[in-house]
Amino acid sequence: MLDENAYRNAYTEVNPLQCVFERAILCRCCGCEHAIKRNIAEREAAGCLNAPAHALCVELKKALRLAAAFTFKLAHPDEPLPHTKELKLQCGGLLGVERVLMPEATGPVANIFGILSAAAEQYGSLASLPYQEIVHAIHAYEPRPRRK
Repeated sequence: MLDENAYRNAYTEVNPLQCVFERAILCRCCGCEHAIKRNIAEREAAGCLNAPAHALCVELKKALRLAAAFTFKLAHPDEPLPHTKELKLQCGGLLGVERVLMPEATGPVANIFGILSAAAEQYGSLASLPYQEIVHAIHAYEPRPRRK
């Protein structure tokens, strides 16, 4: 059995820049040119190789959490989300951003950084994105059902 504190210490040491959209990367609904997957003990982790790209992702995730607070019925947008809601936020949010840019897009987001760069360029900043449309994608996203 692995000591959870030892795991967290090893995680921080091996993966200093944790991917903001780690769950989306690990469940394979998204990919990114700057993501790196690592195995720590029997678990999988995703990190980021580019600090500016990481900062862009942090900015988007904060905006997605604020925009989706009502949808998730959050009294405090900063509180941690359960796993399923976090998946909806990450996968649904990124799919929503991609569909705002390319309405014909279907399937997984191939490159998170590419989509965010294109969105920032087209809208001037991530703050200017049409979050009402993106929240619809978050609400509509359904993670894979659990195996029984």
